[in-house]
Amino acid sequence: MHKTPAETIVQFLGFSVEHRDQGLAGIRQFRRRQWERVPQWLDDAGLGFYFLQKLKDVNAVDTIPDSVSGYLLQNFATNQLRVEDLSRRFDVINKKFNDTGIRYAVIKGFSLIPEFCPYSPLRHQGDLDYLVDDESFPAACRVLAEAGYLAKDSFSRIEKIFVIPGGKPSRGAAQYSPRAPHAVELHTNMWDGDMHRLPQIPNLSFLDRAVHKHWNGLTFPALCDEDAFVVQILHTCHHLFTLWLRMSSLLEIGYFLNRRTDDREFWNRTAQAIAAIPTLREFVVIVTELVSRLFAAPLPALVQAWAVKIRPASRVWIEHYARRCAFSDLPFYQFRLFPTVKFALFLHQQFREDASVGKSVVRKRLLPSARISRMASSLKKHPSLALKPSWWGHHMFVRRSMFHILAGIRYLVEVPRWRWRNRKSVPIAS
Repeated sequence: MHKTPAETIVQFLGFSVEHRDQGLAGIRQFRRRQWERVPQWLDDAGLGFYFLQKLKDVNAVDTIPDSVSGYLLQNFATNQLRVEDLSRRFDVINKKFNDTGIRYAVIKGFSLIPEFCPYSPLRHQGDLDYLVDDESFPAACRVLAEAGYLAKDSFSRIEKIFVIPGGKPSRGAAQYSPRAPHAVELHTNMWDGDMHRLPQIPNLSFLDRAVHKHWNGLTFPALCDEDAFVVQILHTCHHLFTLWLRMSSLLEIGYFLNRRTDDREFWNRTAQAIAAIPTLREFVVIVTELVSRLFAAPLPALVQAWAVKIRPASRVWIEHYARRCAFSDLPFYQFRLFPTVKFALFLHQQFREDASVGKSVVRKRLLPSARISRMASSLKKHPSLALKPSWWGHHMFVRRSMFHILAGIRYLVEVPRWRWRNRKSVPIAS
């Protein structure tokens, strides 16, 4: 079967020698027009530096055009400076949190090294994330405000986002610069059921099991390995349900699985932590099976046992739609005719508790109105914004509208096939 450049690169980044060699053979056959699109896709997918490192590992950098290797090498050098700058800011915030007596743990970001990523400059990091207990949350907000960060609106009730004033979103090579904006996100929980209109997942006492982590000469509280793994699963599902899934998140989970699949003690602890939470167990199966299919990462025996018990519709989604969602371009950035990313709504509907709520969520996700409402509110307060092309460009209004319309049409066209596949998957009673 013919593979796209994105599929071929993902195959090359796989964790089996067979996948790697087949992917490299396919990369050697890329045409010039295909190479012209590869750098932007690598940036958006978060895979640029992982791709560069894998080429170095197999002595195949000369396989790709000089323009592409030069672009990746320059960006990698720039990203190293960004990591150094962010680590200094990170250390300052941690010390202020410690001095203030804030109870917190670092999540994602630098805390993923080396369990999910061997070397921090291989990742592009756009924010610093903290899990903070409810009592410490107001004090943590004050610390960030005093450090010059400005609070901005958030879609979720369990997080607050802080940014440096004046920063503008960047893409491509600009995102790796130390001058590119970053955010600091404070979380009081790792799953917002209200935001997704899905059942709440009980607090897993992440902070109670926090450990001290050492990285780059710094020491800070972070999640234990099993909790870090669970948070990565929840983080991936959050982005899947909000239609904004980056391939690098899946690769990093694959890296973790490749190293820890045979660690029975780890998986026993993981089972104890989430044994009583069926939804979370199913999330683990869905994400890890997707990772395994994309990157040939091994599946632990525990996940294979859980996989037998997932609901039939989830199995249908994994078999027929998971890969198509993963390879959808990030919304709004690239024009695609009838993008398939909204196939994630088929999976979302399986976890709803109320059918009427599920239908409401589908309607809102097909044509979301929240951003339009915020834009209308801004125009009401400042009518002159309507005359500024830069304001419309910032919100990417036309691109967002086209994306939602075309992706919505593609979803609706797929509904009959989705229902037919689910009927077919249910055994017929004798």
